[in-house]
Amino acid sequence: MSSKTDVKTEPATEENLALEIDMHPFMENPPQQLSELHPVIIDGKRGLAAVGCFGRYSTRIVVKLEEEHPDLGLEFGTKYFRIDESGKVSWGHEGKTFQIDLIVE
Repeated sequence: MSSKTDVKTEPATEENLALEIDMHPFMENPPQQLSELHPVIIDGKRGLAAVGCFGRYSTRIVVKLEEEHPDLGLEFGTKYFRIDESGKVSWGHEGKTFQIDLIVE
C-alpha cells in the first residue's frame, strides 16, 4: 500500500474531481467516450475517482480503489454525496464520510 506521503496531493473538491468530458441523456451530440477518472487517495488507499453524470440524469461520485475499503469496497458510486469541506465527502443517508485527496503530479 502506498501512503499519502509518497505523492503530492491536495484536498479534493467537486470542481477538481469533475470529469473533463462527461455526458448526460439530454446531450444532442454526446461524446464517444468519457474522460479518465482522477488519481486519488481515499482514507489512505490509492484509487481513481470522478464526479459527473456518467451518462445518467444526475451528478454522482464514482470511486475505484486498488484495495478494499471497509465502507466503499473496491468500487463505489452514489448520487447521494456532498463535498462541503475540501477533501471530506459526506455520503448516503447515515452521515458517513471519507477523506479524499487528489494526487497532483
